[in-house]
Amino acid sequence: MNPAEHTDLAARREQLRLRSAQLREQLAGRTQVMRPAFRAADQVRGGVQHLRENRALMLLAGAAVAGAVLARPRAAVNLGLRAWSGWQLFRRLRPVVNTFMRQLM
Repeated sequence: MNPAEHTDLAARREQLRLRSAQLREQLAGRTQVMRPAFRAADQVRGGVQHLRENRALMLLAGAAVAGAVLARPRAAVNLGLRAWSGWQLFRRLRPVVNTFMRQLM
C-alpha cells in the first residue's frame, strides 16, 4: 500500500468516525421522547427479575394467603372489601390533597 492510499484510508476513516458521531447524536435526540417508555420497561424487567430471584418467598406468601382464605373465607372477603374501599378513598382524595399541598408551597 503506497502512502497516498494510506492517507486516503485515514481520511475516509476519520470521515466515517465523524458521521458516526453525528448519527449517534441524532439518535439520542430522537429517543428523548421514548425515555419514559424505556424507563417503564426497565422497571418491569427489574420487577420480573426480583420475582424470579425471590420465588420461594412469593410462593410462601401465596400459600399463606391461600391458607388464610381457606381457613377464614368471610374474614378474607371483609378484608378485601376494606382494602378496596381504602383504595377507592385514596384515589378520590389524592387530587384534593395534591391541590392543597401545591397551595401550601
